[in-house]
Amino acid sequence: MFRTDDLAEAYRRARLLCARMKPLDAEMWLVAQAHTVEEARGLAALLPKGLFEPSYDWGRDVWFAGAELPGDDRELAAELPLTVDADVAPGPVEQAFLRVLGRGAATMRWRGEWPPEIPSASQDSTNQRVELDVNEEHSDGWHTVYVHFRTADEVGAAHLAAAIGGSVLGPVQVGR
Repeated sequence: MFRTDDLAEAYRRARLLCARMKPLDAEMWLVAQAHTVEEARGLAALLPKGLFEPSYDWGRDVWFAGAELPGDDRELAAELPLTVDADVAPGPVEQAFLRVLGRGAATMRWRGEWPPEIPSASQDSTNQRVELDVNEEHSDGWHTVYVHFRTADEVGAAHLAAAIGGSVLGPVQVGR
């Protein structure tokens, strides 16, 4: 719906969409990859209850709470990259999260309910979200804003994209 290399602008447009939603949760979901000790420490300070797992070795069954990351930098470096996953109250944490991010991929997701004036094929309020993907999946420096509906909804997506000066970027993605 909106794609740019300007993270501040992508975030601004995601928040414009969030302002149109009726919030359903007191928390939002954050996930990020830390590739350096500095990134891991910054994310741990921001998300002390976040779950940190080695990003590419799921079979190890190793994880840390942010407040429990290894204290020694060499020990922490041996665990990198780490993926952190946390549910947090929206607000000031959002800007801090964006400042701490490095080159790794990250996602911010807000859950809400689109108001009745949004043309939509689905009035089911489950799975209605705004999502900001930072650095995409390949750390390419591009950031994308997505909207989610319970069912495929090209009309609703087009309406919301136009509201933030974006456009539908491709076909409906199911299960994203």
